[in-house]
Amino acid sequence: MFAGFNVLVNSKEKFYSYHESSLSIYNKHKRIITDSLEKYINPDGSLSEKDIENDWFPKIDAHVFLSHSHNDLKFVISFAGWLYEKFKIEAFIDSCVWENSDTLLRKIDNRYCVSSRDENGNIKTYGYGLRNKSTSNVHMILYTALMKMMDRTECLMFVNTPSSVKWSDMISEELATESPWIYGELLATKLIRNKSRKAHRDLLHKSFFEHADESYENLAIEYTFDTKHLIDISDYDLEYFEEHADSYRNAFDALDNFYIQNGINLEQGIIND
Repeated sequence: MFAGFNVLVNSKEKFYSYHESSLSIYNKHKRIITDSLEKYINPDGSLSEKDIENDWFPKIDAHVFLSHSHNDLKFVISFAGWLYEKFKIEAFIDSCVWENSDTLLRKIDNRYCVSSRDENGNIKTYGYGLRNKSTSNVHMILYTALMKMMDRTECLMFVNTPSSVKWSDMISEELATESPWIYGELLATKLIRNKSRKAHRDLLHKSFFEHADESYENLAIEYTFDTKHLIDISDYDLEYFEEHADSYRNAFDALDNFYIQNGINLEQGIIND
């Protein structure tokens, strides 16, 4: 990761016109990941993490990693469409990974974790120990995949809305979220190695030429996080960026100007200290 931003958008309406155009990219990424996850379930119900990584990492070339709340999915897809239509910046949306977690777990549990069935063969109960093992393994695999994708993308944008941060904490310096995925991603932005723009772009070119929820309705666990190490981005910043869209030669040129606009040293990026 070269740079990270805390996106604070109040006026969402203008972005929704880009929703349909972005759906094809979002669905393409989601299809690659879904196919890979189902293909690499081992006979014992575990996942082959290395095979998954080798299969879908080379097929997804993204400049930006978008972290968001499930409730903001429509807006985030629209925002990704705006980035692509205006600047040819392709975004990877994190829910492509964690949205698959429950579906994948259900398939594994139905195949490997059943402890009893009724007289018609319908599942009655699952083995507690087996379910714990399958859940922890799947979540760890998906979280690891998200961290590696964050490491591969040049820029992270956290879409910070009331859906991702608890209302009671909006007036507090200490923020909290009920999403373990958001918590994990924001924590990782402090730990992931800082890489130069050139290192990221060389990887993206090489990949181009060679070829990790909010579903726990009854259990609410709070995860404390902060965004002080991310640069705040407002509606004004995005509007200023858009005003100069016609002058950018390509996605990399657009990103460089966005970094300069927000005071980032192009040789240094954001140092995680």
